[in-house]
Parts: sequence; structure tokens; C-alpha cells
Amino acid sequence: MFTASTSRLALATALIAAAPPAFAAHIIGGELYYDRLEGTQYQITLTLYRDCAGTGAAFDAIGYITVFTGSGSLLQVLQVPYSGSTFIPVVLDDPCLNFPPDLCIETTSYITTVTLPPSATGYHLSYQRCCRQPSILNLFNAVDAGITCTARIPPMPEDNNSSPRFNSLPPVALCQDQTLVFDHSATDPDGDSLVYALASPYNGASQLVPYPTQSAPPPYAPVAWSSGYSENDQIDSQPPMAIDAVTGSLSVHPTSIGNYAIAVGVKEYRNGLLLSETIRDFLFSVVPCNAVVDAIIAPQTEFCTGNLTVNLTNNSAGGQLWQWNFGDPSTLADTSSAEDPSWTFPAPGTYTVSLVANPGFPCTDTALATFELYPTPVPSFLLPGPACGALDTVLTALGDFGPDAFIHWELGPNATPTQANGPQVAVVFGPNGPHPVSLAVQDHGCTGFFNATVITSPLPLPAFTLSPDPPQPMGATVLATDISSANGTTVASTFWLLDSSVVQQGGSTWTWGNAAPGEHVLTLTYVTADGCTASVSMPYAIIPEDVVIPNVFTPNGDGENDFFTITNAQYFNNSLRVYNRWGLVVLDAVNYRNQWRGTELPDGTYYYVFRLDDGREYAGHFSLLR
Repeated sequence: MFTASTSRLALATALIAAAPPAFAAHIIGGELYYDRLEGTQYQITLTLYRDCAGTGAAFDAIGYITVFTGSGSLLQVLQVPYSGSTFIPVVLDDPCLNFPPDLCIETTSYITTVTLPPSATGYHLSYQRCCRQPSILNLFNAVDAGITCTARIPPMPEDNNSSPRFNSLPPVALCQDQTLVFDHSATDPDGDSLVYALASPYNGASQLVPYPTQSAPPPYAPVAWSSGYSENDQIDSQPPMAIDAVTGSLSVHPTSIGNYAIAVGVKEYRNGLLLSETIRDFLFSVVPCNAVVDAIIAPQTEFCTGNLTVNLTNNSAGGQLWQWNFGDPSTLADTSSAEDPSWTFPAPGTYTVSLVANPGFPCTDTALATFELYPTPVPSFLLPGPACGALDTVLTALGDFGPDAFIHWELGPNATPTQANGPQVAVVFGPNGPHPVSLAVQDHGCTGFFNATVITSPLPLPAFTLSPDPPQPMGATVLATDISSANGTTVASTFWLLDSSVVQQGGSTWTWGNAAPGEHVLTLTYVTADGCTASVSMPYAIIPEDVVIPNVFTPNGDGENDFFTITNAQYFNNSLRVYNRWGLVVLDAVNYRNQWRGTELPDGTYYYVFRLDDGREYAGHFSLLR
């Protein structure tokens, strides 16, 4: 950052090297307004402000004010002669403050009269000039930033109008860290309604053509703000600079030394219709005012320790007597007259400490400082797992922190979600661990962390084939072949099981010889080095040699022998036909599967014919008894 003296030296060097001077870095602001006179005459007033302490050029001998139609077409250029200037006194409203004496602001007004006939589009009045003071902090490349002062004359029938104009000029110099409340109201000769707001200054002209004899037509681009500044944040101020929309009261508490371009606008309305706007483009120079008495409390330097005892340091200047109030709501005895006192607060919290330097004296000063006394949160969560495969779980933040604490989870790239906010998070950790998890808890500006690792291990993908395909007859030989994938795991062991019994450990194949009849389950199990187990099972049917047909069944609902059950019928394609004693068919079934109960038939003797698809046939009789 350049100081005012270094920037002026650089500017002076540049001006000496230029022949002739291409621009004059002296403009710090201006405003343009008009008055409707008799008939179609208007008096135009252009007021400009310049830095008379710098090396920039003096006010121009001619002020060129361009008149455009409401549609932007050039109408005429008014050449207004320079009529002299005055110096603006730099004053402060506090007799106990002093500021550096090198501030100098000069102003002039170019005033002329013009005849403008009634127009359906109205008129635009414009003045452009470059360049602004190079030490302006809140504008990007301020040395190449020009100024545009403009005003609008509304079209018929509202052309019988005079624009608003500000009543007084705010102080040029503002004291750093001192609040200014200024009546920035305006007067409208027609009594129209006025609305105030912060505005953006308009750019205009450039170093190449710093003194155009004709303005560019509207619309006009605002200045380019430096990073961190904007129309609503034009100056380093806490709270931000603001203007009351109704009264025009401007309040600012500047916090940083430097020069700032500022703009305030006032719009006039008539019966709800916007007629015109006057924008004052000006400069605030924030300076250290060297207060005779300056109360200063050293700011808090240790945070989040949980220590409730504060040793206060008095950095005041010019004071002899002291009055402290520690802002402890639990007692009325929280005061001291010591220069550097200490105080133990009753509980964690935010406390506002005040210091009055030279209490009771004419140039007393008061300082406030906020102390935030909170411990660093110590968060944690219960670590789940380890888990085999994906882990679907809920993590809960634990610890001593308030309900308004901000809680953030970083769950790792292989988790869903990868991050979340809040005291609880439902998360699925993928099978490919480990998963680093970070929990951050911010409470009252203090942040605590807890880091842990969730372990999940991938599972192998067991699979095998069987040859020949089931079903097979009793005594068949079956070959099981392992076609599994380790899936990135380290396999510790494998097992072959038949009907839940281990029949072989390891091996890429297993041979099952002399298979017994029945419905069997073959299983291949993998065990990894992490202790994770994965299995796959397949059913396999061995068909018995023969079927057994009962000679009696009792469908009485007692749960025993309630169905006409042909043992091993399920292993064959078959047909069953049952006759009563008169030869009538009472059951005709294909691929009978022991589902018949005969509930619709009376007790007695019945006859059957049971045929298998291999050609075997069984005939006989049975008794149905209840």
C-alpha cells in the first residue's frame, strides 16, 4: 500500500517526465443539478472538488457540460468559464481531537443557463473528467479512474422540475475509530418526495483523453471497486457506513486510515414517479486524529483456553485516572480503578469490558472490548466396526458443547456421503477400508477435532460350478469346481461343505462320490486374513431308486399322515390316478407332489395307478380312514 507522500512523489515524477501533462490526478468528486427558471430556461450547476495539497492541475478554465436528448443523441455542449474557487475548511466536531495539518480541499462551481424546449424524451446533462487522486484505496487503479457527473431532466409533462441538491458538505477529514453522524439531507425546490441511498460513483474520461470537450452519451459505467469494496461497503467502517433512506442521516465509523471515494444519491419522486437523481461523488480522508485522551484496552490474545481469569492491559494514551467495568452480570462489584486490573468471571461466556480514561474530565474517552471465554470443545464419537464388507451405521458427535455448535464430518472418499453437517450422520462406509473420519466441532468460535479410522474389509466373491447338473440318480459322482474371485482380499483358507458339514479344506475342486439320495446343499466358504467370511451355496438333488406308496392315510387334521404321501415322488416326472370302488376317477394328477388330502371323499378303500416317466408303473389300493 502507498502512503499519501509516496504516491504524491510518484505522481510528481510522472508529471515531470510527461510533455505536455497527459492527465491531472486531482479530482476527488463532484455533483450536477439544475433549476427550472422561467419558460424553457434551466440553470445548470456543476460543483467539483479537488485535492489542493497534491501536484495535480488546477481547475479547468472551461467546464464542458454536454446536453443529450433523452434517447442519448447529442444536442449541444455548454462551455462554462471558470469563475474562481474556495477552500473547504477541515474541521472536527470534537475539541479534544487533532488531525494532521496537510489536508486541503478546494471547490468550484461552473454555473450556466440553457434553453431547452419541451421534449417527449427529456434530457441528460453530463460532465466527464479524469483523473482521480491516485491514493484512493477503494477504487481499482484509481489514477486512471475518471468522474462523470450527470443529471436527468424528465420528459413532458414533468419537465417543469428542478432537481434536488444536498444541503451541506460532510467533513472532508474523518477521525479513525471515531463515529460521524452527518445530516446529508437534500432540498427539492418543488417539494417532491426524496429517497436517499448509497450509490456508486460513475467513471468517466481516461488518461489518454483526460479533459474531453464532449462527454460520452449515457448510460455510464460505475467505477471499478477494489477487492473488498462495493456500493454498500465503500469504506472500512464498523458498523458499515449507512444512510437513512427517509432522513438522509449518514453514519460511519471508519477503522482504516486512507482516502476513499464515496457516493450518496438522492432520488426525487412525484406521485410515485421517479423524476431524477442527484449523486454526490466525494472523498473521505480518514486520518489519525491524535486524541488528547485515548482509552485503549489491549484486545484478547488467548482464546479457547477455558481460563476465566482475565489480566487486563491498559494501552491508553493521555489518561491518568481509570474507571473499569468488567461487565460481570453476577455482581455489582465488578469495577476497578487500577491501571491494569484482573478479574475472574463466574462462568464461560462473552463479556464486554469498558474502560473510561480520565473519568469526569472534559476530554475523557471510553473504550469497550469484548472477551470470549470459552473452552475448546473436545468432541468424540463411538468408533464402529471393524466390519466385513460395507458398513451402514450412524455416527453421533459426543462432547461438551452447546446446541448451537457447528458440527462438521469428513467421512472419507469411499463413504456415502463423503461429508456432512450436524450432530448425527447416517453413513455407509464402502468395503475397501480403512476410512479416516474427522469430526470438527466449532462452538463460540472455538474449534475442537477428533480423528479416528473406521475399518472395513472387502469380501471375496465365492462361486463354483457343478458337473453334471442336478438331479442325478443315487450313487452319482459330482465334481465341484471353484471359480471364485479373491476381490482384492488375502485368502486365509477355504472350505467345502455338504449339508453344513465340512467335507474338504482347500482345493480348487471337490469330488462327491456315491451320492446319497435326497435334497442336498453344497457350500464353498472363504475366510480372509482379516477374519471375514463369505460363502455361496447351491442345492443338489439325488434321485432315489424307488418310490414307496402307502396303503393307508388318515386326513383327520391331526398333523400326522394327513396327506397321501408317496415317498420320493418329487424326484420323478409322474402321473397318479385314483379310483373309487365303482371305478370312477376321483384324482387325476400330473407330477404329483404329495399334496392331496382326499377331504372330499368318504372313508373307504380306493385304487391307484402311479406311473413314472421311465416306464415303471405301480398299481394297488389304500384305505382312507379318519
